[in-house]
Amino acid sequence: MTTIHNDKIYEALLTQIRHRIPQNAKLVNKLVNILFIEKEAVYRRLRGEVPFTFHEIVTITKHMSISLDAIIGIESQKSRLLQMRLPDFLNPKKNDMTMIENLIETVGRITEYDNTEMAVLTNIVPQDIFPKFDMLTKYVFFKWQYHYNSSQALSFREVIPPDSVIHAFKTQYTYCKRIKKSSYVFDNQLCRYIVDDINYFRSIRMIDEEEVMRVKEDIFRLLDYLEQVATFGVFEETGNKVSIYVSDVDITNSYTYVKGDNFNVCLLKAFFLTSATSMDEMIFEKTKNWITATLKLSTLITVANERHRVHYFEKQREIVRSL
Repeated sequence: MTTIHNDKIYEALLTQIRHRIPQNAKLVNKLVNILFIEKEAVYRRLRGEVPFTFHEIVTITKHMSISLDAIIGIESQKSRLLQMRLPDFLNPKKNDMTMIENLIETVGRITEYDNTEMAVLTNIVPQDIFPKFDMLTKYVFFKWQYHYNSSQALSFREVIPPDSVIHAFKTQYTYCKRIKKSSYVFDNQLCRYIVDDINYFRSIRMIDEEEVMRVKEDIFRLLDYLEQVATFGVFEETGNKVSIYVSDVDITNSYTYVKGDNFNVCLLKAFFLTSATSMDEMIFEKTKNWITATLKLSTLITVANERHRVHYFEKQREIVRSL
């Protein structure tokens, strides 16, 4: 069985896995479960007494979303690696659920840190917010599958997200509320984009009037929820701090970064429900700087600035009323 002896590669692998799971006991249990070897064998590998086999490294990188290219150093100063996974959310096979569950597991691990921070710059309803609202969640899956499977797209009524996927998204929602400090920068036309899309799908008879009204009710509930969060500056579920901003310029794509003690990750939204992710320090800093720069072109509506906050949410409700 092939083993990996290159010290730099080995150190890079250990750095990556400890970066994701710094707690030694949890890391050992994780490696026992995915490698199917005894605890003592795992300890010997972590101490460097026994090298990981090539098969074990491939297994670890697959389960822990680690780039093999990054480990062996195939990158340059101007070329940084992003990972993109494209699960089928409506008809998930085993590997699709593994992708989804790995993401949720990563979010769960992040919330175990004492000093966690998340910032989201977005022109769509964030993935850690919409799962609270069932009809809005169904609409998100409907829109995703319309593009994902355009040749055989289902109508809104025909879209039935599996319970396992819904549960995963709701778990992500719960985990994200445990992050100690969150910031959201919303596009000033957030609801305009949703309404225009729904009107289009209604015009081609992919969604009927009754369904439009049910989604509309959920959007109103979303706005009520966000306004409450903006008014008090905390998530009602956990009491953790939240800051909400409204961008004064159009937001062309959605970006997220999450940081904790010895843990940084950034996400660049793609294909509506998925993101390209990276733990590369340079990409993380670029993403963080991009969000920070947009904050300078935005208005804080949390706790203070009541007039602007009321105006923003009333403007969004007026847009939704036009449905």
